Amino acid sequence: MIKKLFAKGFKSFASRTELVFGNGFNIIIGANGSGKTNLSDMICFVLGKSSAKDMRAEKSANLIYNGGKKGSPAKEAEVTITFDNSSNKFPIQSKDVDITRIVKQNGISTYKINDETRTRQQILELLNAAKIDPDGHNIIMQGDIVSLAEMKPVERRMVIEEIAGISVYEDKKQKCLNELEKVGAKLNEAEIILTEREVNLRELKKERDQALKYKEIQESLRDEKATYIHLQIKDKEEKVNEVEKRKKEAEEKIENINKEIIGTKNVIQSNKNEINKINEDVEVKGEKDQFVLRKEIEDLKTTIVKTNSRFEVCQNEIEKIKSRKEQLNINIKEVEDRIKELKLKKQEHESIIKKITSEEKEFQKRMGNFKDKYGVDTDLNKSLELVEKDIEKLLQDINKVNEEKQALIRNRDQ
Repeated sequence: MIKKLFAKGFKSFASRTELVFGNGFNIIIGANGSGKTNLSDMICFVLGKSSAKDMRAEKSANLIYNGGKKGSPAKEAEVTITFDNSSNKFPIQSKDVDITRIVKQNGISTYKINDETRTRQQILELLNAAKIDPDGHNIIMQGDIVSLAEMKPVERRMVIEEIAGISVYEDKKQKCLNELEKVGAKLNEAEIILTEREVNLRELKKERDQALKYKEIQESLRDEKATYIHLQIKDKEEKVNEVEKRKKEAEEKIENINKEIIGTKNVIQSNKNEINKINEDVEVKGEKDQFVLRKEIEDLKTTIVKTNSRFEVCQNEIEKIKSRKEQLNINIKEVEDRIKELKLKKQEHESIIKKITSEEKEFQKRMGNFKDKYGVDTDLNKSLELVEKDIEKLLQDINKVNEEKQALIRNRDQ
């Protein structure tokens, strides 16, 4: 039940006006133009009616008092309605409920409930709890009865259903049907998208299988390269050890020959000393003894010649051993250089493997981006051709290294 109505600056109510309602029926009478209809417009306004034309105005700002002929216009229009809440129809713990609406010159409205600012939707929800609809038929405006009488039967039935509350369910039914149509359209779109995704997934699976095969080949190639290089290094190390062993044997042989030369020199010196001694004895002894001594001298000279010949043979052997030693040192240096070269090639192959691994990661990253996008096909044929070219190049390098290995083996045999 409405207890009172307060207005200020609304239409013809320039000054503060308060209207108190009593229990039962309340009737307002007055001359034409005295503002009776403005009271119903005031109630519609404060209850949140959205259409200004229903309140006989072009826009909300026209509801503000314009000053008339002599007065000054108001800055805003304010209306407050007070409801009796003793029966707790409104979900508020208050005996009275005050609803206020204020409209400014720019047409913006402000709503309040018990002097606390609220939104229009909150006002409508509060009124709906008490079964009050500002756009419904709680208020019969001027001309509504005549309009109802002149309506067609179908339109009149719609108004009666709206008053009875049946139209709400029709609206809900129509909304549900609209939602079902939207859901059906979305389901069709989802089916189309799923079909496209399945095609993209099949293509992605093919690409994934190719990538896994590529990765497997890369890993196998890397293992084979590592094994081949390891075997080459091991072979070269064995050759170096063999050369070192032969070098050590040659050095020992040279040392033995040097000892033999020193012994021979000592024998020669001893023989020379003995000859000198014999010559001294010859001068002292007689002719007979000289003959014997000469024979002994001849024998000693023969021995000296043989010893010198043996010395020359040993010298030649030493020269040959030195030459062989130098040749072995050259071979050792060549083998070491070859080992260094093979190690550099090993590092190059490892860098190539790292590059291929990084390219594989880049490929996987591209494939992930491809999945995240719309499943557009990627051109793997070009990537596979590049990979095949790299593999062919690496096989050529391996063949070249094998040829070099065979050449080294031939040189070693020579």
